[in-house]
Amino acid sequence: MDKLSVIRPVGLVLLVPLVLLAGCAPSNRLNEFNFRGAGLAVVTVAPPHPQVFTQDFYGPEDRGWLRSLLRIGSEMARDAQAERAGEKLAEASEEVDVAGLMADQVLERSARLLRARAVESVTEADFELEVRVQEYGIRADSWDSHADFFIHAEVLLLDGSTGSRIWKESVEARDPINPGSWSSGGSLGNLITAQALGRLSVAEMREALEDLAVYSADRITSGLEEGLDRSRR
Repeated sequence: MDKLSVIRPVGLVLLVPLVLLAGCAPSNRLNEFNFRGAGLAVVTVAPPHPQVFTQDFYGPEDRGWLRSLLRIGSEMARDAQAERAGEKLAEASEEVDVAGLMADQVLERSARLLRARAVESVTEADFELEVRVQEYGIRADSWDSHADFFIHAEVLLLDGSTGSRIWKESVEARDPINPGSWSSGGSLGNLITAQALGRLSVAEMREALEDLAVYSADRITSGLEEGLDRSRR
């Protein structure tokens, strides 16, 4: 069973390919509209804070008492690190609006892709990009493996005047974290490990949360870019 606590990150090297689950053909009508110069607004519906997930990695099939003890000990140590990370994350999250940063970046990048004009208010917009984030944050599956950024979201582009759907995409992506300048150690090659999460300072957590905002915006707008490419074929 997954356990969770909070976390946030700006600037990452994404090392694993993005996975985009494309909607069916009727969900892509991008070639039917002229977006150039039109007003575009972004509405983001997301959990108030990103999350850090850890996952149990010992099961009933492991019946050797020594193996079980070692695995349980590793699990407890890892979860203790995750708990410490969560406490620092909670403090850092008071200073970083991840959802807000993500929405700003999605608006800027989407407007550029569509040749549209970014507007702040939906009432002023000709088109509305709605981002529904189910979950996003950091996942650490095992004690000594790398930790990943992840996002699960649904993105819709709507006609502002009629509310009809122009384009829809499901985004599910997971990429190993490259800590860059904010790592305080505990890396696996050039990737940060689960056990290192608890050693991050509050300042490093802030940077990590900003990185998460950039990562999420990039994954979402990559989906829009691919949708545009498909609509032109």
